[in-house]
Order: sequence, then C-alpha cells, then structure tokens
Amino acid sequence: MPMFLRYAILVPLAILAFYVLFVLPDIDLGWLGGLALLAGAWVVWYLLWATLQKSVAAAGADNAAVPVSPGEQRAWIGLAFTAAILVYYALRAPLMVAADGSMAPEASAIGKHIGMLVAGWLVVMQVLRRRWLDKVEEDERDRGIQARACNWARIGLSVFVLGIAMMFAFSPLDRLQWARPMTVSNLLMMGLIASSMLEYAVTGVAYWRDRRSA
Repeated sequence: MPMFLRYAILVPLAILAFYVLFVLPDIDLGWLGGLALLAGAWVVWYLLWATLQKSVAAAGADNAAVPVSPGEQRAWIGLAFTAAILVYYALRAPLMVAADGSMAPEASAIGKHIGMLVAGWLVVMQVLRRRWLDKVEEDERDRGIQARACNWARIGLSVFVLGIAMMFAFSPLDRLQWARPMTVSNLLMMGLIASSMLEYAVTGVAYWRDRRSA
C-alpha cells in the first residue's frame, strides 16, 4: 500500500480513536466492549507509529536525504502528546468544576484519562531511547535548539501569566464570577501545557528547517 494512502487511512482513524476514548461522554460497553475499544485504538496508533518509523527509515536509507535526528523525533512526539493532552483538557475542564467552584467528582476520571496519555507518552519515549542507544543524541546544535525552544516557552508562559495577572487586576469583580478556584487551577494547568507544547513545536520546526537546508 502506498505510504500516502496509509496516512490517509490511519491519521483519521487515530484521531477518531482519540475522540471516542477521551472526548465522548463515558459509555458503559461492559468490560469486554471497553477492552475491545481500547485494544482497537492502540492497534491503530501502533500502525500509525510503525508507518512513521518506516518513513523515517526510508528517509535515512536515501543518501540524498538527511535522516531525522533523535532530537527531532522526540520533539514531534512531544508535540503530538502535549497537543492531545491540551485538547482533551480544554474539552473536559468544565466538567471538573462543581457548582460551588470546587473539584467535581468527574475530575478523578478525567485525571485518569490524562494519566493514560502521559503513560503512553512515557512508553513511546522508552522504546525510542532503546533504539537511540547507538546514536549520538546531543551535540552543540541540539543544545542550541533546546536553548532557543526553552526561551520561547518561557516567553510564552510569561506572557500568559502576565495576561492572567492583568485580567485579575483590572477587571471589575462582577466580571470575575467565573474565576473560581478549580476554574483558575484548570486555566493555569492549560497554560503550563501550552508552554510545553510551544517548546516542542519550536524545537521540531528548528530541526526541520536545519534538515531542509542541509
């Protein structure tokens, strides 16, 4: 099957699997149905991951192409997972706030789903570290890219915090009725996740530009 056709099939299926597992309201399918749904989602994600690895291997085998470095792979994977966590958090954050502004009972289940995403991220990174054992993972270029990306993330987070502070300082109290403890907590967490996503995005783009110019 051509590579573009694999992506055309697997990418929508991977997004659909994420939506069904993490975005749709909880539906009781029984333990067997839930297990089958989870297994199907992981199969789709694995096939997409295997296709990505095949594309990377093909690029590395092509003498005219510059292979994708471990740093760039790590950046794109981090970007994908942080984006998924941020989207899920943004969609489910209102359900985590109770009527009195405290933590709602649904927050526990939402936290477990986020934990599943983080656990999947850690598993993928552990598998990749084993493949990178024989490669030089970091050099001066990597450190320079990481420093620039961290600087962008720090600036983004600083702007976000400054915006929140200015909003609280200059908004009338009657317009801050929404700012209850759990809502503010969710907002700060989303800002932190977004700054991490920005760092991975800047890192991936920097590697991609260097690879294209090589």
